[in-house]
Amino acid sequence: MIRIAAFLALLVAACSGESCTDPVITPSAYTTSDAVISSESVFIVELSLACANGAQSVTLYADVNGRQFPVTRGQDVGKYQVSWSLPHKQASSGTYQVKFFDEESYSALRKAQRNNEDVNAIQPLFSVNIDHRGAWNGPWVSTEVVAALLGILVYYMAFSAKSTIQA
Repeated sequence: MIRIAAFLALLVAACSGESCTDPVITPSAYTTSDAVISSESVFIVELSLACANGAQSVTLYADVNGRQFPVTRGQDVGKYQVSWSLPHKQASSGTYQVKFFDEESYSALRKAQRNNEDVNAIQPLFSVNIDHRGAWNGPWVSTEVVAALLGILVYYMAFSAKSTIQA
């Protein structure tokens, strides 16, 4: 019986993620800039995380405008990435705040959401601001229309010149 209790305690300790104190982050971000060739705006945040207590396998979750996403751990130690997408019309230009939570604060966030409590009272582990400039939808007039109008204009000018020469 004691062996089973010790095994279960070891299993719980091994499965729980580490806690990070005084995080130091180095973020980088990418957002879609061209709406002509894509159907949605994509946001990607990559970051390097170093903890004062030396924690290396921290489980993180991200919150963007009330939507939560799991954060994937990279192959390198301390590298993390989160990504999400929105339709172009919903992805307005501006600054998006991405809040990162560890397991403990994430469970507190989910509990606050379930109980309709104030989620702003839950402090994230850290946050990153992402600047999205919006997605370019292409020129107002397509190049085919401009080429056709120029062709018609050249034809009209040539036909007019021919008419004045023959007259």
